[in-house]
Amino acid sequence: MMRPSKTEKSERMPLPSTSKSFAAYSSRQESRDHVPGLWDHRDRLIILALTLLCAFTRLYRIGRANRASWDEMHFGKFGALYVNRTFYHDVHPNLAKLLIALSEVLAGHNGTFNFKGEYPPYVNYVFMRMFNAAFGITLAPLAYLTCRQLRMPVGFAAMAGLFVTMDNALCVISRFILLDAPLLAFTAFALMMLACFYRQRRQAFSAGWWRFLLMTGVSLGLVASAKWVGMFAVALVGAYTIYELYEMFCDTHVPVHVYLKHWAARIVALIVIPLSIYMLTFKIHFMVLNRYNNSANFMPMGFQTKLIGNPISQQPYDVETGSSIRLQSHVSGAGYLHSHTHQYPAGSMRQQVTGYGYADGNNLWNVQRRLAAENVDGTRGAMSEAIPGPIGHGDVIALHHNSTNTYLYADTGHEAPVSKQFKEVSAVKADSAEAARLNMLWVVEI
Repeated sequence: MMRPSKTEKSERMPLPSTSKSFAAYSSRQESRDHVPGLWDHRDRLIILALTLLCAFTRLYRIGRANRASWDEMHFGKFGALYVNRTFYHDVHPNLAKLLIALSEVLAGHNGTFNFKGEYPPYVNYVFMRMFNAAFGITLAPLAYLTCRQLRMPVGFAAMAGLFVTMDNALCVISRFILLDAPLLAFTAFALMMLACFYRQRRQAFSAGWWRFLLMTGVSLGLVASAKWVGMFAVALVGAYTIYELYEMFCDTHVPVHVYLKHWAARIVALIVIPLSIYMLTFKIHFMVLNRYNNSANFMPMGFQTKLIGNPISQQPYDVETGSSIRLQSHVSGAGYLHSHTHQYPAGSMRQQVTGYGYADGNNLWNVQRRLAAENVDGTRGAMSEAIPGPIGHGDVIALHHNSTNTYLYADTGHEAPVSKQFKEVSAVKADSAEAARLNMLWVVEI
C-alpha cells in the first residue's frame, strides 16, 4: 500500500474559513493579515522610480508660460487676498485655497498682483506652480501603494502608477496654480487609507485598525475641505461603511455591545473628525480675512461690522430725516433694498423693488420721518412734511429712492412676483396719487 505524499497530506488539511464575517470580535485569535512587501527593496525602488518620473512630467519647463493661465486668474487672486487679509466670497471650501496662499507667502508674494496678464518680476510664479505640482507628484506612488494594498501583483501595481504618471489630464492640471492638484492628492490619499483599513478588517480594534480608520477620517476631512467634488470620496467611504456595518448586523456571532462599539468608532472617525477639519478650515479662513471688501455684502450685517475698514463703522451713530441709507436684509444673501427704472411685467406694473447683493447707487434711499412715535394716531396723511431729527423706535417713515425720485410702496392687492406668499412691494413716483396714501408709510422697529 502506497503512503500519501507530503503534498497530498497538505492538500487534505482543512482550509482556513472563508466566511464573509468581518471577525468583529474574534480577531485576536486569528493570524495577522500581513501587508505584502510594502517595505521590501523592490517596492522601495519602484516607488522611487515612479516618484522621480512623475516629478519630471509635472516640473519640466513648468515656468514656460509666464502669464496667468486658465483658472490661475481666480485661485491665484484668492491666494493674494489671503496675503492681504482681504475678505472674499467663493463657492468652494477653503483648504486648497489656503494652500495656494501658503505657496504665495513662501514665494515672497506681497499680494499686490491680481493674477491678470503677464507675471511681473517680483512674483515667483514658478515656485507657486512647483508647490502645487508637488501634490500631483504624489499621485503615482499613492496609486502604486493602493494597488499593493488591494493585493495586486507588483507588475500590475507599477503599471497603474505608470498610467497615472503618463495621464495627460492629470499632468496638465498639476502644472498650474489650481485647486485640483491638492484635491486629487487628498482623494488618492483617502482611497489608500480606505484600502489599508480594509486590510485590517479582521483585526478589529487593534492598533493598526484604529490607525487606518482614523487616518481615513482625516483624509475625508482634507478632501471635503479642498473642493465640493471631493464629496464623491466621502460617498465612497460611506457606501463601504454601510456595507460593512450591514454585514456585521447580519452576523449573529457578533455581540450587540461589539456591534455598537463599531458604530461609535466610525461615527467618531468618519463623521466627527472630517467635520472638525472642515470647520477648522473655515475658522482659519475667517481669522485671516479680517479686512472689508464688497464681497462681504453677502454676509450678515453683524459680521460686516467686525471687518477692518467696513463703511458701516464710519457712518454717524444716529440716522436722521434726510439721511441717505442702504437697507440690508437680516437674511444672509438677500442683499440690499434696491430699485431701478424697470417695471413689473405683471401685477401692478409699477417700478420694481428687489434685493441686490452688490454696492450700487440704486441701493440708496432717503429716509423721511413723517410721524413721531408718540403721535401715531392716524390723523396725519402720507404727504405730511418730513419731521426733522433722529429716527427712533416706533416712528413712521417714508423711504424716497434717490436715483428715480420714487417712494417705497406696499400694495396688498397684488402678490409678490416671486414669493407668492407675500404681497408686492414697488416704487411709485413722488407726484403720483399713490404717494399720498398710507401704503407708503413704514413703522420703524428696533
